[in-house]
Amino acid sequence: MPIYHFTSSEEDSVTMKEIVPILALVMVLVLGTEGRGPFQKMFPTHGNLNLPSGADAGDPLFLTPLLEAGKIQEARALSHVQLGHRHSHSFSGFFTVNKTFSSNLFFWFFPARTGADNAPVVIWLQGGPGGSSLFGLFTEHGPFSVDSKLRLVPRQYAWTKTLNVLYVDNPVGTGFSFTKDNRGYARNQTAVGADLYQALLQFFTLFPELQHNAFYVTGESYAGKYVPALAYTIHKNNPAANLKINLQGLAIGDGLCDPVTMTDYGDLLYQVGLIDSLDKEYFKNQSDQIVSLINKQQWLQAFTLFDDLLNGDKSGHPSYFTNVTGLTNYYNFLANGEPEDMNYWSKYINQATVRRAIHVGNLTFNDGSVVETNLEEDIMKSVKPWIEELLDNYLVLIYNGQLDIIIGYTLTENFLDTLDWKMAGQFQQSPRYVWKVDGQVAGYVREVPGFVQILVRNAGHMIPYDQPQWAFDMINRFTAQKSFA
Repeated sequence: MPIYHFTSSEEDSVTMKEIVPILALVMVLVLGTEGRGPFQKMFPTHGNLNLPSGADAGDPLFLTPLLEAGKIQEARALSHVQLGHRHSHSFSGFFTVNKTFSSNLFFWFFPARTGADNAPVVIWLQGGPGGSSLFGLFTEHGPFSVDSKLRLVPRQYAWTKTLNVLYVDNPVGTGFSFTKDNRGYARNQTAVGADLYQALLQFFTLFPELQHNAFYVTGESYAGKYVPALAYTIHKNNPAANLKINLQGLAIGDGLCDPVTMTDYGDLLYQVGLIDSLDKEYFKNQSDQIVSLINKQQWLQAFTLFDDLLNGDKSGHPSYFTNVTGLTNYYNFLANGEPEDMNYWSKYINQATVRRAIHVGNLTFNDGSVVETNLEEDIMKSVKPWIEELLDNYLVLIYNGQLDIIIGYTLTENFLDTLDWKMAGQFQQSPRYVWKVDGQVAGYVREVPGFVQILVRNAGHMIPYDQPQWAFDMINRFTAQKSFA
């Protein structure tokens, strides 16, 4: 970007980079602000959802008392979902994960359409923080999507065809999950992992026949924290646990794991032609400041600077990224905006008949803002040590979409280069090869025993949405422990 001067004297000259925050402040006074987190813009801007007064949605189903009383079959029968769709065979309800605070996690479980008895069990965790996993269910890889007339449409490459998939609104305060005490909200990943672990123990009590199936923790975006948090909690608790979870691996898509190595946006944006060399230098300076604040453990200040650079949530004005690129969608830099069909599902689940069928009653569907507020200090913290320990013990898949900005491929590369684990040296020397699906180039892979890294071609942040067939091939190869060669 050229430098423009707005005054006649050299001493009083002002650069465009200096005037941007002033212009942005003027814009926010006119336009207002969404007030959403860095990984929440993908989710519908609906606010909290409640049914109109008088609508009969039945009562929410709390399964924990039944499980504790040993009434497993009754709990199974009550949790069965009846939506009248041929692919809707599923179970849903609430697991109480903290009785002191009345904290409850909502789940929706779909047994594999074929071979469920032996199929791997996969938990899917959305990002945000505060994004409902029902987003992944309806827009990415669940058995159906929702059209503009709020009808269920079968999905060709549903992960539930071959996998037992458990969708959980996580953490407490996300989607239908809730707590009756402010102390029940997670403020760090240790709390996130603990609540999810309690939910999983109850899930495998409800479905004891699946306890010995291979189990995988998966998710995308801010779930780059959630996935390692849950996997690490299982890893530490399993040895002494009465109910052992058969954890085999974890998969992270476009995930934020280690902010100190994942904020080099200047090089990324410059290489794809979205900024010039002057803006690249500005991004580099800001990224250096973010890293400095992280190293000083000034978490909120680091997040505020990151937010000003990419998101514009806390400041209330458009981010620097938006001002210099004109773009608001950093999930896919080729997209003009948010696809309309990503908004249909939230309207669908707010119908009384659907709420009754999935056993949530009249409970509020939360927009995630309270979750973001409570996790604000966590956003710039790292889960790198957990990932390093998990790499030494389990299968790990880390994948990125080629067109993503917020967690671009090169940012993940920067992070992986710093990992210290038993196969690190071999991985750094491993060749990169082409991965094909039905003769098409789906992406590029590096793999060593126990670890796979993938770049998915022509995909943004939500890879199963942009490239459903390739994502289906990827998750099935990984959980079947097959090579991508």
